[in-house]
Formats: sequence, C-alpha cells, structure tokens
Amino acid sequence: MKKRQLDWLKEADKIGHRLEILGHISERNGVLDRPPFSASIRKALEVVGSWMEEAGLIPTMDAFGNLRGAGIREKQKPALLIGSHLDTVPGGGRFDGALGIVLGITAASILRDRMADFPFAIDVIAFQEEEGVRFRSGCLGSRAFLGLLEEKDWELKDASGISVRQARDRFSIAGWPLKDPRPEEIFGYFEAHIEQGPLLETMGLPLGVVSGIVAQQRLLFRFRGEGGHAGCRPMKIRHDALCAAAAFVSFVEDSALAEPEAVATVGEIHCRPGAVNMIPHLVELAVDIRHPQETVLDRFSQKLQEKAIEISRQRLVEVEWQKTERFGAVGSDPNWQDRLSAVLATIQGEAPRLWSGAGHDAAVFGQHVPMVMLFVRCRGGISHDPAEWVSRDDIALALKAMVGFIEGFLPSSA
Repeated sequence: MKKRQLDWLKEADKIGHRLEILGHISERNGVLDRPPFSASIRKALEVVGSWMEEAGLIPTMDAFGNLRGAGIREKQKPALLIGSHLDTVPGGGRFDGALGIVLGITAASILRDRMADFPFAIDVIAFQEEEGVRFRSGCLGSRAFLGLLEEKDWELKDASGISVRQARDRFSIAGWPLKDPRPEEIFGYFEAHIEQGPLLETMGLPLGVVSGIVAQQRLLFRFRGEGGHAGCRPMKIRHDALCAAAAFVSFVEDSALAEPEAVATVGEIHCRPGAVNMIPHLVELAVDIRHPQETVLDRFSQKLQEKAIEISRQRLVEVEWQKTERFGAVGSDPNWQDRLSAVLATIQGEAPRLWSGAGHDAAVFGQHVPMVMLFVRCRGGISHDPAEWVSRDDIALALKAMVGFIEGFLPSSA
C-alpha cells in the first residue's frame, strides 16, 4: 500500500490546537488543575474520546476510569499501547501527559489505512491518575489498568477523607462500554513525554530515547516536640519540632548534593498548631528521593533515617517515619531502544539516551511488557508550570518519530 504524503507541520498545528483546548479544561479558571475523578477530568476524557472516534478508534473505559481508544482488530492481535496521563498537578502545564495522548491519537489516525498490516492493533490510552497529588500515590491509573492495585491502594484517602474506591464509584461517563484488559493482550507500551528537564535543550536536540526511569522513594517524617506560648517559654528549654525539622531539611539537601546523580526534595510541610505566637509541637514533612541505582537509593534512605534520629536526640524531640512509596528503577526494552534510536538518527542525526528523573506510567508497564519512551524537548526544561512549552517544529518531529517507530514493525513485504 502506498504511503500517504504528510504535512508534518500541519499535523503539529492540529496537535497544538487540541492541547490548547485541553489546557483550558480545569477545576479553576486561569490555572490548570485537573485532578483524578473530577468534573474537569470527566470533560477532558469526553473530549479525548471524541478525538479517538474521529481517528477511527473505539473508546472504551476500564473499571478505574481510564479511557482506551481501541484500534482495528483482526485475528485477535495483541495491542501496542500508546499512552500517557490526563491528570495534572495544581498549576501545571498543558503538555505534561496530554502531549503523549494527542500524539498517539494523531499517529493512529495517520496509520489507520495500514492497521491491518501490523502484527498488532494500535490502541491509545489516557490514564486519569498518574501524578499522585490527590491520594499521595502515583500511577494509580496504570497500575489499575494492569490489575496491580492492592486493597490498601483502594483505601487511600484524599485531603477530604474520600477514598480511591469512593471517588471511583462516584465517577462515571455514560455511553462507553466497560472493558478491562488482560496482560496477554498487550504487545508493548510506547509513551512520548516532554523531558521535564534541560538536557535535550543543552544538546540542541529536539528528541531523545529514554533508557530507563530512575528508582524513587517517598518518605513521611513526623517530628513531635512540645508546644507552648511563643513569648513565655525560654529558648534554652524549648523542644521545637519545626527547628528539628528545619535542621533535617538542610541535611536532605546537603546529602543529595554530595551523592552523584541523586536528587532529593522536601516538597510538603505541615506545621502544627500553625500560629505565629505558638511553638510548633508537630511537623510532618514529605521527602522525595531518586537515583538510577536502587542500592544507592536504599543507602541514601537509610542515611536520612539515621540523621533524623540523631537530630531528634540532640533537640529532645521524637521522630517517626514511614515509606509511603517505593518504585524500583525500570529500564526500557533494549531492542525497542535500538529501534527508536535508529528512527531518531534519521530525523536529527543522533539519538541521545537519557534516564528519566520523573516517574511515568511507562515504568509500570516496563515491569511486565516491552516498553520504551520518547523524550521531547521542552523550553527551558520547565515543567509542572504554566510556562511549560514545546515548539510546533518539535511536535512535528515527535509525531514523525512515533509514526516511524511504529512503521518499523511492518513486515518487509508490507
């Protein structure tokens, strides 16, 4: 079958327009905030579902509320899944997650006339919970898709006390059939995503191959001291929980700076009672640590725990902690990396391979089926921010790379 001639920039314009539409679907005016199981995510899924139908895909929904656009199936072929997430962080950008979904829909539309030639069906999936903001646990959507959620995951609660199960039960979109996948139906998983960092821009290259996704741990520390009146308790006999926590936060940063390739962030702190004239008696803080090597990450985690004990003894406060999440490092499939690298070499002359410091739904799939990711340059390396941006030219090249990668699986006679 003769290949259709494409105007890649025209396709990129269409993708950019769709991303602009999604960028205005939010819980708040003027700020992109699209949490899972919300009215805004429902609207976004409905819009994406209409685009799937336009591309010749059949929208179905699984029991968690992930949207899957199923491609043409012959002889019960397994599916190449192209996916990413539709939920956002509060105040996020329009490209994070959504770019991979819209690219996938566009690629499926471009390849629609040749679908019968592939050894797999081409499906596009939009997960509605990857960021982990609402329930403090990431990639719930992709884990649910593969049947990996445990009872404790369903009982996780948001700030209002609503559990994952309760939120899911209250969420529905009428009209789409319910279909849960089986692992044997999956040929592999491909995800295109903005880099969320500055390396590609530094190299002067629009695209990169993700060699793997780093290991990650999240820990919750609680420092307990003694409260009291800020004006009446002498400094020398105080047991200030916040001062102990502050010393610990500084240690977290210093330790990450001293450990090559490690990153560590204290991104959430709750101080009680939270009044200017009262000594803090309780501080909770969440720590996110990441490294390509799991053994190094575990050693780093142990170091933080030991330092927390040391600080608590020095300042006469109590400390406790728990690991709230742990994700091991996941490598992309070596053969698929080579395939994608070959495509990028024809597009831009070289194909850098980068570790992803961010977590992705691809990490969940990479433990069970062949997986690879395409990184797309983002301006300034900025992500999770309204300034997040990908150029029209880079979107066109990313689409060309995605289509080229998929076409690489065609039989030579096709």
